[in-house]
Amino acid sequence: MTALSQVLLLVVVLAALGFVLRWAFGNDRRGVPDHTGDDFGLLTEVAVVPTPEAADVLARRLRGAGIRTNVVHRGGAHRLLVFPADVANAKLLLS
Repeated sequence: MTALSQVLLLVVVLAALGFVLRWAFGNDRRGVPDHTGDDFGLLTEVAVVPTPEAADVLARRLRGAGIRTNVVHRGGAHRLLVFPADVANAKLLLS
């Protein structure tokens, strides 16, 4: 095997490896990340209150009813977040 054929074989192997990696990992169709801070993934906002004390009271009420909740402070307000399956029950409890 000559030096030229070794180089050509190396180029072919690297190109094949490149095509396989591009096929396996190159089609990334995930959404663009939200940098505004308004996307909470799976959680849905059910209430917005101005103080942390009010958020704690409402969160305790939801947790007491068996609803998993999360409190997030954004933009000067405290937001109560729950999973989509619990939105109707949470809004009913908070109204």
